[in-house]
Amino acid sequence: MGPAPKADIIGVKVLNKIGSGSLSTVMEGVEWCIQYNENNPERRINIISMSLGSTAQHYGNPASDPMVQIVEEAWDRGIVVCVAAGNEGPRPQTIASPGVSEKVITVGALDNKNNVDRTVDEIASFSSRGPTIYGAVKPDIVAPGVNIISLRSPNSYLDKFSKSSRHETNYFILSGTSMATPICAGIVALMLEQSPHLTPDEVKDYLKRGTDLWRRIDENTYGAGYINAENSIP
Repeated sequence: MGPAPKADIIGVKVLNKIGSGSLSTVMEGVEWCIQYNENNPERRINIISMSLGSTAQHYGNPASDPMVQIVEEAWDRGIVVCVAAGNEGPRPQTIASPGVSEKVITVGALDNKNNVDRTVDEIASFSSRGPTIYGAVKPDIVAPGVNIISLRSPNSYLDKFSKSSRHETNYFILSGTSMATPICAGIVALMLEQSPHLTPDEVKDYLKRGTDLWRRIDENTYGAGYINAENSIP
């Protein structure tokens, strides 16, 4: 069960059955969310969770990156956008786009070593590191992202070709910043349930100020630190 099991979810499909797609279809998916809110002001989409990204290309500044432009438009319209940092670590400057955006919440992956003692947790080796290719500090925060148990999609491409990742009958185990990102999004849902009028900037600030551990070391690896729901909910 995830951090916000009672949250309503809209699945905006932008990739094909093997998980591939183009930046244009991803951008169309974000635009769909923006348009949905315009047409449904009483039942808005409050959070976009993006467990995807691509190697960042240098456009001179992040505001010129088309992917960054569309997620920042959603942000400016009141949608909290949580984005995977990428899985190209441990090299520096590997934060993916649109995670290079200075506005959105870029999420790295922490490895708890299958141990309840949080003092042994450390950044996952694959988790992309900052700074961004533009020199900004990223990721913003880290969340559990190694050996995460989630729902299985029977007969899907991933299910067929990664049978060893099946867990019991209905579940699947995966690792990646794509698994860390929805944990962050779920905590944001709890924050907005408690305080519906928080702006995206306020949500990000509360999340970063509420973190545990590593608060003062290597921000380009751990960001502000390890996400903590209880500390973040105002």
